[in-house]
Amino acid sequence: MALSAAHAFADTTSMNCDSAVPQRHIELLPGDQNSASHLQLARKVPAGSAIHLDICTADVVLLASKSDQIEVTLDLANPPATATAADYVQNLSVSASETRLHLHLSKQVKGRVVIAVPAATPRLEVNLVHGDLSFQTDRIRGDRSINLVHGHLDVESNADAYATMHVDTVMASFHDRRSGQESHGMTSREITGTGQGTIEINVVMGGVELKAWD
Repeated sequence: MALSAAHAFADTTSMNCDSAVPQRHIELLPGDQNSASHLQLARKVPAGSAIHLDICTADVVLLASKSDQIEVTLDLANPPATATAADYVQNLSVSASETRLHLHLSKQVKGRVVIAVPAATPRLEVNLVHGDLSFQTDRIRGDRSINLVHGHLDVESNADAYATMHVDTVMASFHDRRSGQESHGMTSREITGTGQGTIEINVVMGGVELKAWD
């Protein structure tokens, strides 16, 4: 089952999510904005580069950028006195084949992240251990995969944004506001669309809500 990806991410990452500021973090570039509670940065993504996002604990909004850049805005409601927001970005690497972002955020800092990725991203994978995720997928094409261990997932998507959508849950509710379908607990659903690309959704605990994109 595709949920093995979410389980594997939880096993390897969630045990570290409540730890202190990571020892390794990114080097800032001219133009980046950074303070104790706020970070804003952008990096150009080569055409054809897949994007891989790993996030420990945060509320996340994921949407399409209006450029060829990955844009990250991070706000901390409870920042520590001895670190800046950028210290929680453990990795941001860009190559022709893959762009990787790892946000090592703990529950204590109460992070909120807005990430915008190029609309033409061919493959997007999002791993979130704990938090709520709003995914405005209608303008992001290609193959998209979301693994959420504990939290609530809102997916804004019309049928023309994908060829197939597959949703797996273990201890989570499922609501498709577009069709009125719902279920609770362990479920597996295959939804056929009229567009291109695939959407894979795996949620262990929490809820999934599908909404029409306006």
